[in-house]
Amino acid sequence: MDESAKRNVELAIAYLGPLFVLGYIIFWAILGHNIPPPNVMGMTGEQLVSEYYGKYPEIKLGMVVSAFVGLLYLPWSCLLATMLRDRDGNYGLFSMMELTGGALTAWVLAFCPAIWAACSTMAGSVDPETLKFVHMFTWFIYDCTYMVTTIQMTGLGLWVILNKEQNIFPTWSGWSAIGTGMVFVPLSILPFVSEGPFKLPGLWNFYAVYTTWLFAFFSVFSYYMLKHVHGKGKTSGAASGEMATAGA
Repeated sequence: MDESAKRNVELAIAYLGPLFVLGYIIFWAILGHNIPPPNVMGMTGEQLVSEYYGKYPEIKLGMVVSAFVGLLYLPWSCLLATMLRDRDGNYGLFSMMELTGGALTAWVLAFCPAIWAACSTMAGSVDPETLKFVHMFTWFIYDCTYMVTTIQMTGLGLWVILNKEQNIFPTWSGWSAIGTGMVFVPLSILPFVSEGPFKLPGLWNFYAVYTTWLFAFFSVFSYYMLKHVHGKGKTSGAASGEMATAGA
């Protein structure tokens, strides 16, 4: 693949990141009625059906599309991992942490909406308490497996901080990635509370966690990824110009 085609592919994949966020906000958060999600720990199965799945049939469409959109996080993470290779093109420990953590995060972002789509389909046809169990079980997978994303951000952050030769990401962004991963830790409390900031739709375990992830991690690294890929195009153009001048 020539450099121009390679850069165009990388640019398209870099833009999949913002597309993933926009799509997830539209289909998972808005159409899926997850701003905030229902406090399932404090609801009966009948309430979950009548006040959520039965009340908003569009949840099924939102979750089906979210299952597709969630996997856009995978190629974005793969592109990010390629930027963490050493000068010989080898992947080290930190780049592998970023890559595997990103791949597992993408799976969770797709797998869980697919189950919620099934819940929406079966609402009214199965026992409400069974539906509540599946819905709640899926949220436990979605939130309590946060360590896959924390590992991704920790590997990325350590690479940025410790790699003194890289000039793609500023050092502060590495600390921001690691700090965001630590913000996720209280998600472990989710199965034990139904009220307060650590409940499912709580101030910390919903609003603080997802807002921090979006602005302190994803937006920061998306910006520098796009800047880097766009910069490669300018460097390539400048190099071509110099070769043409030398040839003349």
